[in-house]
Parts: sequence; C-alpha cells; structure tokens
Amino acid sequence: MERLVTKRLFWHTPVSGTAVSGPQSSAIDLRIGVLRLEALTFIARSVGSTADIRAFFRVGADGGSWGSYADQTALLTSTFSLANPEGYKALSLPLALAPFIQFAFSGTGSNPQDTVVTADLILRMAQ
Repeated sequence: MERLVTKRLFWHTPVSGTAVSGPQSSAIDLRIGVLRLEALTFIARSVGSTADIRAFFRVGADGGSWGSYADQTALLTSTFSLANPEGYKALSLPLALAPFIQFAFSGTGSNPQDTVVTADLILRMAQ
C-alpha cells in the first residue's frame, strides 16, 4: 500500500538574488519509506511585478556533504517560460539515486526584489 505525503520546503520565503545560493531547503532523507519523488509544487509572487525564478536540486550521501546544484539539470530555468508565470506549478522530479536531496530557488535577472515563494515536495511513501 502507498500514500502521498506533502513536505513543506518554503513558506513565503524571499527570492531576490540571482545566485543559486538563494533560499535552500533542509535536507530531505529519502532512505526510509520513500518510494518516489512525485513533484515539487510551488507558487511565486511579487507585489510590484511578475516573479521570475529558477528551481534547482542537489543530492548528498549523508545530509551534510553535498554535490553542487550545477551537477544536476535545473528543474526550471525561468517561470517566464511557462504560460502563467505566477500560477501554481508542479514540476516533475528525476530519480534522485541518493539518500538525501535538497532544493533551492533563485531569481533571474528580471526577478523583482519583493518575490516570495511557497513550495512543497510531494513524496510517494510506502504505507
């Protein structure tokens, strides 16, 4: 038997810079009970303009030693590439093939300074 579990990664978290070292999630342990990463869902908002952000992930062996975000293909390079940049999004996730994963968001060159993001990870778990 399986069930879907949602894990909150960010709640109205500012995303103002263009560096990949923007807000990062806590380490997510994939070793026990996680069958599959289903999706990364998020919504980005800006009061002054239209948010334009990127989404990344990196994997690690122990929750403290990480690869680089540049080692993995970006999950999203710009919300402007989507039909509705400020709508609720669900990004498919690749097979992580590591015991730990971490997520990050950054702005692009056109991202307004007042952008905030709320994001959740949806996991398929063994019952």
